[in-house]
Amino acid sequence: MLVVVALAVLRAPLGAWLWPETRAQALHGEAEQALAEGRLSAADGSGARELFEAALAMDPDRAEARAGLARVALAALEQARAAVAEGRFDDARRQLALARALSVPRAQADAVAVELRRREAGGDDLEAVYARAEQAHAQGRLDGGAKDALPLYMRVLALDPAHAGALRGREDALAEVLAQARESLRAGDVGEAARLVARARAYDPGHVDLPDTLARLTEEGGAEGDRIARLLKGEASPPGNPQDVAGTGGVATAAIPDAKERGRRLAAARECHERALRDNQLRRAGDCLEARAALGDDAGELAAAQRQLAERWLAVGDERLGAGEIDNARSALAAARKADPAAPGLADFERRVRAAAAALRLE
Repeated sequence: MLVVVALAVLRAPLGAWLWPETRAQALHGEAEQALAEGRLSAADGSGARELFEAALAMDPDRAEARAGLARVALAALEQARAAVAEGRFDDARRQLALARALSVPRAQADAVAVELRRREAGGDDLEAVYARAEQAHAQGRLDGGAKDALPLYMRVLALDPAHAGALRGREDALAEVLAQARESLRAGDVGEAARLVARARAYDPGHVDLPDTLARLTEEGGAEGDRIARLLKGEASPPGNPQDVAGTGGVATAAIPDAKERGRRLAAARECHERALRDNQLRRAGDCLEARAALGDDAGELAAAQRQLAERWLAVGDERLGAGEIDNARSALAAARKADPAAPGLADFERRVRAAAAALRLE
């Protein structure tokens, strides 16, 4: 009787062990059902992707499982298209990431990504915004309003942080702003110089010309040191910033009225940064981190957060490089360098990306 009971209890595990092909077939059936219901991926393993992968792991020669994964990729791409059309941009990004991870045709994924960026920009074509920025730059309109060069460059970079033209344009425009600051110093207008330096620092705290200009400002300011410090700290995010990254409507204002209000906005910016990291929204996390810097957050905490963000971007880049997506790996590399130019592993990953790109050209 004990033997009969034991066999009854252990029938399923023994069957799975003795007949793995039967279990793989069952997993394949569950995966097909999940795919039909639109459940493409799930953390608990019940998504079509995970079930097809489990079936493939049990029977590596099962061609149906590989074909199933390819159909999951196409379904993810279709869901991404639908999410873009309906304005569900977070869902679109998740489904697009799934499609790319399963090696959907790159041209199709890139087309959805372009449409996603266009819709996120409020319907504007990204290159059209860049063209307006270039035109404003050529006309010398750098930072007077939302239609000037720097705010427009930032609008492009908010959606495509690796946009080479916008990065170069922002760099050059900020160099001109800082040159204007040095000219104001030579003319004895310390207040205007401090205002211009603060504006440049709000756009890019790591600009190559900033340390030298700050040093001149401090040196030539002399007795006006306290006033200069107030001017520098009182400048918040630049006008025309594409979104209020702290989520309170307060970061993109002209000045911070008092310590209490500054503390409130800083807390909102920290919460925004932490939430974006939890949701793996790394670009938004970078925006929130810039808001923390503009609000004067603790330097040590900022440095640690910048290092963490850079490491997350490097992990994304490593994954993209492993999938053979050189352009996406380059974008992740640029984002990591922006977050923390001294991040460990940055130079090594850059060499790997260059080597992969060179090998691709040779093919």
